[in-house]
Amino acid sequence: MTAERSDGPILRWLRTRSDRVSRKLTEEQCTLLAQKPPEASIAPRPETSAVILHHSATPDGSVSLFRVLHRAVFGWDDVGYHFVIGNGSFSPDGAVEEGRPREATGAHARGFNEKSLGICLVGDFSDSMPTPCQVSSLADLLSELLRIYGLGAEAILLHREVPGCVTECPGALFTRKYLESDILPPVR
Repeated sequence: MTAERSDGPILRWLRTRSDRVSRKLTEEQCTLLAQKPPEASIAPRPETSAVILHHSATPDGSVSLFRVLHRAVFGWDDVGYHFVIGNGSFSPDGAVEEGRPREATGAHARGFNEKSLGICLVGDFSDSMPTPCQVSSLADLLSELLRIYGLGAEAILLHREVPGCVTECPGALFTRKYLESDILPPVR
């Protein structure tokens, strides 16, 4: 009689997010995939002219869980985003977690990865809004990134605004008006 393998917490989460998870994948492998890969394995980003905002379209998650999903299911070198902002589920509410290195090419917006940074907020903003802590952290992070890269607020794009991307991301409730009125500082 063989013992039935039970999935650990990472595999359980992963299996609820994708039906393409290999039956051979183990919790131990997931734990390794959750770790940041060597920076040398990631291509450098040649320019930074945009910051693209995403939602995870999941009720929960963290940079390490998305890293496992992106590596194990999509076959990517690392998580697609440069930053993930937690909602209190698997990381503290408003916690800014680093994903890909800032100077690395992302995998979050086809056709714009070579010139943009990607920020993902955990949550599904088709059903609910970001938490106040997420909004505060996003505002601070955007201010910092715009300053570092010498960009204006017009460089911030919602994923659905990226030319060639057909998506509702970051959700129907997360609109340009919401970004400009509730998150970005007023223009003086």
